[in-house]
Amino acid sequence: MNVENNAKRALLVFSIEKVLMKMGQPEYELVVARLKNEYDCFLVNCAENPQYLKRILEDVYGNAYDDILREIRKEFGEFVSQKYYSDFLVAMSR
Repeated sequence: MNVENNAKRALLVFSIEKVLMKMGQPEYELVVARLKNEYDCFLVNCAENPQYLKRILEDVYGNAYDDILREIRKEFGEFVSQKYYSDFLVAMSR
């Protein structure tokens, strides 16, 4: 993986972590634990497998899922229109 992709992935993961931490530490830890237990992956792996994260976030946060997705979109900031991030958001959309 090249440097540009590493930077994109880092922003993606940082944005997700920041939003989830704002929602609460226990829920964040539950999401991370379920990713590991159910899919043997971490948040960093969700760039390639957003469906894993989507399923768990929908389950853990229920109706707040759309709010979380909106906050992640905001965290992407000026980069939200780049294909890497827009593809991720499309995959995460209901």
